[in-house]
Amino acid sequence: MNKFYYKAHSYNILNAIKGLKNSFIVHSTDTLNSLSADATSNEQIQRVIDFKQRKGPFSIIVNSIKDIYKYAEVNATQLNIINKVLPGAFTVLLESKKSKLSKLVTEGSNLIGIRIPNHKFTLDLIKEFKRPIITTSLNKTGEAPISNLKKVTKIYPDILIFDDEKERHSIGSTILDISKNEIKIVRNGDG
Repeated sequence: MNKFYYKAHSYNILNAIKGLKNSFIVHSTDTLNSLSADATSNEQIQRVIDFKQRKGPFSIIVNSIKDIYKYAEVNATQLNIINKVLPGAFTVLLESKKSKLSKLVTEGSNLIGIRIPNHKFTLDLIKEFKRPIITTSLNKTGEAPISNLKKVTKIYPDILIFDDEKERHSIGSTILDISKNEIKIVRNGDG
């Protein structure tokens, strides 16, 4: 493999963190492979926007349910729903609150999408990085997401990749809008 391809394993977390500090990375999750960047960095998110050829909003990945409170308003009803679906193949939409996130994450929306994947490498990465990351599918607007990360090295040879080598046939996370204390399915997905 090339110098930009790594196994999605704990011994490569520091390489992924270096990548997040310099640009964006691609990594496996429990659903679609993720194109990710530091959710607090305008510069890094702009690189994702330039690559994807579209603006946000983007969902963020956090390490724990406790972390959700830093970025969203959560009440007891919403927490009950969150506890049933996260970690897992869901994105929950909640009212965002003032935080250190880049404004490019929500792109003017009053809602924020939050994921906690059921994926060890991704959760370990967030824990060590100590900041949330944005998550979006690995594709340019209008193209199908790339499921085999080994193919990415041929198409985009300079992208830093962390691959768990499990080819998933994912349609993405199920997006649930729970901002109004009820479940509204925005997108059916793997959840």
